[in-house]
Amino acid sequence: MEKRIIQLEGLAAMQDNTILELNAEVFRQQQDITRLIRRIERLEEKLRELEGPDEIAGQEKPPHW
Repeated sequence: MEKRIIQLEGLAAMQDNTILELNAEVFRQQQDITRLIRRIERLEEKLRELEGPDEIAGQEKPPHW
């Protein structure tokens, strides 16, 4: 019986460690996602600035359309 309890305690400790590692990884990934979203937003803003009010050159429809 005591051997079984020791095994269960060992498994619980390993699971706690795994949960902590997974939590740290999820936190790191969320930071990466947040950073990437900000970067995309800055790139979109730069693209809007480059496009200006007119369409991008070469993208206009021909006059016969």
